[in-house]
Amino acid sequence: MKKWVWIVSIAVLALLGYIAASVLAGIDQKRTAEERAEGIAKNEGGLESVDDFYLYHGTESYSVIIGPDKKGTDYVLFIPDNLKKEKVIKMKYSSGYSESEIIGRVKREHNPYQIVSVKLGMKKRVPIWEITVKDEEGNLKYIAYNFKKQG
Repeated sequence: MKKWVWIVSIAVLALLGYIAASVLAGIDQKRTAEERAEGIAKNEGGLESVDDFYLYHGTESYSVIIGPDKKGTDYVLFIPDNLKKEKVIKMKYSSGYSESEIIGRVKREHNPYQIVSVKLGMKKRVPIWEITVKDEEGNLKYIAYNFKKQG
C-alpha cells in the first residue's frame, strides 16, 4: 500500500511541476515579446516610453505598444511577429477609439455579464479592439471593433 502512495505522490508532484513550468514559460514568452516590442518602439518607432502593451494572437501575432513620442503625442504601434513579412504600422492613438470608449460601447450594445479582456490587435491588416466577454452562463464571446474612427 505504501508503494502506491509513493507512486501517486510522485506523479502528482511531477504534474504540478509540469504545470508550474508551463505557466512560467508563458509568462517568460510574454515578457520577451514585450521587451522586443519596446525596443522596436523606442529605436524604430520614435517613442519615448511605453504606456501600454498588448500581445495579440489572431490569424497572425502582433505586439501592440502605446506610448508618447518626444513631443508628447501618443502613438500606437502594431508590431508583427514576422518583421520580414509584415511592416510595423504606426498611427496616432487619437485617430482611434480609446479603451474606455470601446468598453462603454460594449456595455451599451452587448450588456455583458463580465468583460474579461480588452486588447488591441490586427486582423487582415485592419487595427481592431478585441473584447472578450462572458455571459451569465459563463460562455465566452469575442467582439471586435475597428480601432480607427470612421469619417
